[in-house]
Amino acid sequence: MKQPTESSPGRRGAAFNSLRFQVIAIMLLCYLVPALLLGVFTQTVLIKSMRRKTDAALTAGVEYAWTLTAQNVERAIALSRDAIYDGELADAYERWRTGGIADAEYLRLSRAYIERKYSREDLFTFAAYFPVSRPDMYMYTRSGYGPAMAFVSGAQQEILALGEQMDTASCFIQREGEIYLVRNLMNLRLERYGMLVLGIGRDTLFFPLLSLADEWQGSISLRLDGTGDENVDWEKYPQGLSESGDEIRFVRRARGDAYSLDLLIVLSKRLQYREDYAFRILALTIYLLLIPVLGLLAWYVGRRIIKPITLLSNASRRIERGELGVTVPMRGSDELGDLGRAFSKMSRRIEELIDKTYKEELALKNAQIQALQSRINPHFINNALEAINWEARMEKSEAISSMVSALSVLLGASMARQDKRMVTLKEETEVADAYIFFVQQRYDDSLTVRRDWEDVNMSCLVPLLTIQPVLENAVEHGIAPAGGGEITVSCHQTGACVRIEITNTGKPIEPEDREKIDAALRGDTASGSHLGLANIADRLRLIYGGEAGIRVFSDEEKRTVVQIDIPQKRP
Repeated sequence: MKQPTESSPGRRGAAFNSLRFQVIAIMLLCYLVPALLLGVFTQTVLIKSMRRKTDAALTAGVEYAWTLTAQNVERAIALSRDAIYDGELADAYERWRTGGIADAEYLRLSRAYIERKYSREDLFTFAAYFPVSRPDMYMYTRSGYGPAMAFVSGAQQEILALGEQMDTASCFIQREGEIYLVRNLMNLRLERYGMLVLGIGRDTLFFPLLSLADEWQGSISLRLDGTGDENVDWEKYPQGLSESGDEIRFVRRARGDAYSLDLLIVLSKRLQYREDYAFRILALTIYLLLIPVLGLLAWYVGRRIIKPITLLSNASRRIERGELGVTVPMRGSDELGDLGRAFSKMSRRIEELIDKTYKEELALKNAQIQALQSRINPHFINNALEAINWEARMEKSEAISSMVSALSVLLGASMARQDKRMVTLKEETEVADAYIFFVQQRYDDSLTVRRDWEDVNMSCLVPLLTIQPVLENAVEHGIAPAGGGEITVSCHQTGACVRIEITNTGKPIEPEDREKIDAALRGDTASGSHLGLANIADRLRLIYGGEAGIRVFSDEEKRTVVQIDIPQKRP
């Protein structure tokens, strides 16, 4: 047979299987795998998670500011609508129109209403009202003189024309950089009698969004009912959060019956995702710094760990080949030195044990096992019982012969000499009869046993030792405490099952007995009682699953009944 050379596959395989190669491979894997996994995790999970959290924070911040701004807009619209619902301006106008009050009184009442209603609202720079029939009767809040006059000179006539088309709705308009909320005022007959103009403080109305954009160092564009930034192509931006180049854009739109509002916030991606970029730089720096550390670790492991372990490995192979008493030259003061000394001592000790102790102990154990096996051999016991039985018959002692025969049946069933786990009902009743014979020898006339199994198919298959343990349980826990009684064993067909019932008239079931019986039926033998029932219940579950059943209960006459249902299909 050709021996492997230095370049042969055997040598290469041995090199690959060497501890040095494996340790170096493990160290490389310990560096590369975490680096790869961390890189993949960083790119696919962590950074994406960080970005999702950043995006979620951006979205939440914008949504919150958007909600506050929308509430400001809706509040402004609601306050303008109050001028119609309150009815004070309509009542004053109707009285003035019908001659009920003079011009001065009409002006006083109208000015008092708008002063009381709007002068304390931070959203409005001024509030003004005029009847459409007399636009020159222009009433405004005292604190808003300047903006009110600017509106009259620059936009009142346009507002009058716009009011013809507005019906009952309100509208935001922008003129000369100022934003106005304009609403027609209608009476109960839905006749337009006046117009309400509210000057909107842009910084106050849009304060949540403006402060948010300033905090994030971004730019913001807004459009309210067509008023706002005219240089923005609003239709080209998709709604929600999006990225483009180095920018993050957030677009939000609202379209309703009362108003329309558009928002565009543009942020710097590098500024918002600065934690992501910092983490990437940190991870790359750590990877590079770990390379020289890995080299030093590989050198140290090879010199201080791999070399001593190689010595131990070679010594172990020599012991495996039969060279007992092999020692290794490891004398260091560290753990490996202790291991080397312990190995040398153990090697010498093994040699002594094999020569002086182990062989003797092994021979003694083998002799003990063989002797024990010969004593418990079922054939030996059966042959001995047969010899006793023949001797009893020759002496014409029928009682002893019957007892030996019954004992032989019980031992045969207990030892399962033919390795059966299923027997016919006939064989099982024979075992039960053998046990009943012995029990009646003990109790004589104080125990009556009734059998009722003539009408059942005796070739039905049942698990070995199903009836006898229940009989033994009935005698131990029922008949013995009561000093005697009656046991009835019945077998009959119920559908696809054979039902076996063992009833005894001995001691009834007490509450503490009930708990132990239920535990045994569940397979819990911690109490150490009713082991026969527990064994039968476990075997029925193993053989038939949930199709077989065993119950223990008291009937109407306080007799204890054990009921076993065994399916008649091959398990």
